Amino acid sequence: MSTEGNDQSSEEPRFTFSDKRRVDPETGEVRPEAEGQPAGTEDAAGSPESPTAGEPAGESVADASDLGVEIPADASGLEDTQAPSEEGAASEEPAPGSEAAGYLADLKRINAEYAAYRMRADRERERAAAGGSIKVVEALIPVLDEIRLARENGDVTGPFETHVNKLLESLQKIGVEQYGEVGDAFDPTLHEALMQQPSDEVDGPTVFMVMQPGYRFGDRIIRAARVGVQQPED
Repeated sequence: MSTEGNDQSSEEPRFTFSDKRRVDPETGEVRPEAEGQPAGTEDAAGSPESPTAGEPAGESVADASDLGVEIPADASGLEDTQAPSEEGAASEEPAPGSEAAGYLADLKRINAEYAAYRMRADRERERAAAGGSIKVVEALIPVLDEIRLARENGDVTGPFETHVNKLLESLQKIGVEQYGEVGDAFDPTLHEALMQQPSDEVDGPTVFMVMQPGYRFGDRIIRAARVGVQQPED
């Protein structure tokens, strides 16, 4: 029994194909040999074009020319035919008296009420923060008075002086100011006169002694400066 026939029969059939795609998949350009050849024409052997790799047999691939759409080589001159954007349509005001106009008026009213509420809330928050700072300074005023007396007596030196300076700087950072100096013009809204004396060296009420300095937070007086005042002689 000959084995030649068995070897021939056991060989698998071989399929070959040629790439007939009109558009190069790598460059995206139309192949020169396909520019003048309409889709579906026969090849040189007279048989229909073979299907490309990955395409089911018996089905043709539709391109722009099959659908009757002409694609120019240069598309830079094409005009934008995009429909109007939704923003432009939404910006149109509804007709007065319509239901949409009523909804829009309610929305504007609610928006205004919410803006006013936020402003009130911000003011209340700032007022609460200022009140907390003032309470802290009021509690520290006796300590600050003792520090001032110790500094006048020369007892604030060394590491203690460093801590004192840091405390005063921290008060300044939160907006607390210490005031009251000799030679300041007396102001009853800022000073509390504990003593008075006449003097021919001043033209108006003038502070000549600061017994306790004053403290203020912005425009609010936490404690008025307690001073001695000189009045001009009559």
